[in-house]
Amino acid sequence: MALALWATGPSACAQLAGTPAPGTAEGGGWQGLAPVEPETGAPREARQPSEAEAAGLRTGQRLPGAFGSAASERDRQRATARRAPWLAGSPQPPGLAPVPGISPPPPAARRITSGPAAVANPRTGRLPRRAADPSVTPAGRLAGPRTFPQAGGSPRTTLSPGREDARALERGTRGIAPPPQPRRPVDVPIVAERIQQPSGRVLPNANPLGRNVRIDPRTGEVVSFDRRVQPEVDPFAATGLRVGSFIVTPQADLTLGYDSNPRRVSAGSPGSLFTQSYGEVQARSDWSRHEVTARLRGTYSAYFSDPGVNRPEVAAVATGRIDVARDTRIETEARYNLIANAPGSSNLPSAPDGLRNLPLIRQYGATAGVVQDIGRLQLSLRGTVDRVTHDDAVTNAGTLIPQGERNYVALGGRLRASYELTPGVRPFVEAAIERRSFDQPVTSGGLQQGSNAFTARIGSTFELTRLLTGEIAAGYLLRRSAEPTFTDIRVPVLDASLIWTVTPLTTLRLTARSTVDESFTTGASGIQRHDLAVELEHAFRRWLTGTARLAYGQDRYAGTTRTDQRMIASVGLVYRASRNLQIRGELRREALMSSAVGQSYTTNIVLMGLRLQR
Repeated sequence: MALALWATGPSACAQLAGTPAPGTAEGGGWQGLAPVEPETGAPREARQPSEAEAAGLRTGQRLPGAFGSAASERDRQRATARRAPWLAGSPQPPGLAPVPGISPPPPAARRITSGPAAVANPRTGRLPRRAADPSVTPAGRLAGPRTFPQAGGSPRTTLSPGREDARALERGTRGIAPPPQPRRPVDVPIVAERIQQPSGRVLPNANPLGRNVRIDPRTGEVVSFDRRVQPEVDPFAATGLRVGSFIVTPQADLTLGYDSNPRRVSAGSPGSLFTQSYGEVQARSDWSRHEVTARLRGTYSAYFSDPGVNRPEVAAVATGRIDVARDTRIETEARYNLIANAPGSSNLPSAPDGLRNLPLIRQYGATAGVVQDIGRLQLSLRGTVDRVTHDDAVTNAGTLIPQGERNYVALGGRLRASYELTPGVRPFVEAAIERRSFDQPVTSGGLQQGSNAFTARIGSTFELTRLLTGEIAAGYLLRRSAEPTFTDIRVPVLDASLIWTVTPLTTLRLTARSTVDESFTTGASGIQRHDLAVELEHAFRRWLTGTARLAYGQDRYAGTTRTDQRMIASVGLVYRASRNLQIRGELRREALMSSAVGQSYTTNIVLMGLRLQR
């Protein structure tokens, strides 16, 4: 300890002994464990020490340059060197010479704020606009010095901002540079979802910016981006196969059934077992722009006891969408249908039990249209062309019944205007025209064939909190036949396709349709068809689903007194063994009540089958 005191000098020895060191004032040096600043004004012996000084604590104000150690002196010099550029101040330009009669402008007032720095908008990358202050000019903002008072009554210190700080203050960022925000490219289309709705209206593809990205349809800015894994809606839905840039979903059904009246005759016919082979392939593109979808479906029903009612059915449709611009797109569709005249149809050339085979009907068609969005207003114009041909019928005796006079071509156009009231409600008005021209303008009976039709409808498409979605429309249809002896068909029409999600496990579907078909019944100018169907689906388990369906239809033969009423009631059950295998069963009853003699019938059908999908 003696060596340490000797090394620290006489000041430390005097501190330990309680006497002042040589060369120092009586009140200077060290007292206790803390340095004591020298007093300003009267000497120490002129006044009595205070209680704090007697206890050895620091009192009074430190004089500039007075420190108790060499380390404190070095810290003071370093701090002074760091503040030197600010203490020097910025050079001011020399003032102009005073002009007699003109007073110089008052100095610009400075507004110093300690608020937080402005934060850039995360979507646009822009900063909020600052309120204008007329007392602060851009020149004063750049060149005006900042004056801060100093504690203790010392002279005021003037600080001037540097070049970078001045530029930041001029931009309004208060020295905080905004983070870089990449802007959304203009040529990226605004898209919503991939799935095509049951109504057949093609919607845009999935968002190319990523999954779960929500985009403002007006500005094109990203609203939110959710990186969380979304729960799978249907764990038993087909996943599909990727073939290039297309996703292909194949399905195949093999069904065994029993039909109590395969000929659909009033007196009844012997029942028969039958097999129904069903296959379907769907393909859709996975592109960032444009879209192409295709669907091919085929069914063949083969009866064991009555091969004369064997009938095929083929349906093929391909749709395409071309995104010409952000608000303009072209929609196209090509279709082909192959069906057989139903055994109970009134258009059969002979009695159902007198034909060797059911005659086939082929239909070829195409649709092309342009859709233009103007703000919330949407205009669409579509044109259609369809060709319908009938094969000749053969009786059990081998007699050929020609059907060429039933072939015709239908040309039509449809114009629709809709306005988006809310994101889920879009009312519309629609007008459509159609002309049917037959290959043989005059039938073998001397009647002229052909007709012109006009339809006007008003309705709305809506989506109310995803509980009730669909489209409903009502209007009026006028069809005028080329035969002068036939009266015009004037009938109100109702079209609807509604889906109501009663609960997460229960869904109710309602469909309604009104059409006017060609009739080859003697004296009838057409068939007015009105169909209404209700289907209830309930999931007892995620892998077990039950359905109940009730359909009612009415056919009125214009120009005659015949009226037919059709009714179908069915219940079904689907067991999903896995994502690729399903077991299906259905019990159905069909009935036709006709005012014509010998045309009514009833039948019961039982189906049980397997479905494979990928």
